[in-house]
Amino acid sequence: MDIKRCAAFVAAVETKSMSGAAKQLGYTPSGIIRLINALESELGFPLLDRSSTGVSATAEGAKMLPILKEICRLDDLAQQTSARIRGLAEGTLTIGVIFSLASEWLPPVINAYQKKFPGVKVNIVGGSDVVLREKLDQHAIDCAIFHGDHSKLDWIPLGQQELMAWEPMGSPLNRHSELLLAELDGQPFIRIHPEGETFAERLLRERGIEPDFRFTANDCYTAYSMVSAGLGFTLCCDGISDRWDGNVVVRPLSPRQFLEFGIAVQPVPGLSPAVEEFITIAKTFANAWPNR
Repeated sequence: MDIKRCAAFVAAVETKSMSGAAKQLGYTPSGIIRLINALESELGFPLLDRSSTGVSATAEGAKMLPILKEICRLDDLAQQTSARIRGLAEGTLTIGVIFSLASEWLPPVINAYQKKFPGVKVNIVGGSDVVLREKLDQHAIDCAIFHGDHSKLDWIPLGQQELMAWEPMGSPLNRHSELLLAELDGQPFIRIHPEGETFAERLLRERGIEPDFRFTANDCYTAYSMVSAGLGFTLCCDGISDRWDGNVVVRPLSPRQFLEFGIAVQPVPGLSPAVEEFITIAKTFANAWPNR
């Protein structure tokens, strides 16, 4: 099966357009169409539904998508392995990462990785723990860096982050050096990454604490700005807000709470050389926080 045809179909589904696939793979739209038409002819059934608004996988195409993605992944693995045998550093690395690690911990790791392997292209994909697990299952990313449920995944622990309270300045709760979790009961609360239950929300639920989940935010900076505006409280990891200015009081919790973070990969044989080398370098940065 021609790898270019497989890659064209996968890119078309992911970008939802022929032109998007063409841009991603370096073809013309007509070239992508020819490749997908040839693949459909080879398989004997249509893979895409085409419309004026874009393309989507047919029922048959949806069944073939994970298989064709795996073919593309194995082809990339073969290319990288052969490059390693030749003494070169080539390939692509796609890393999924939660915001709290992407903003502070990850940049120096990527810098060290690029200095050693300048020929490897690195793509960074952000998201919550829930979203990153889904992307790992779909083989849309090579590895994920997060803290949370890593069951059924290969897990490389790297360090810890402390969970902190972000409070509006001037709040009547700003009385002590630490915040009692019970004090959040009934308080207006900003949920970060509302697509799934976070560690902070799970902790509150397990302690029987019920804040007023009044607002949501898709990233930590937006949540910080909302706290600064006096809209409510939230819980986030230490170190994220050090370079931000705002009317926000950052305090540890009582009892103090720590989250283990690490790298998760699918338990499949044959990690690509790009992923293996990234894990090796990431381990040297365990618990390393810049400007701390």
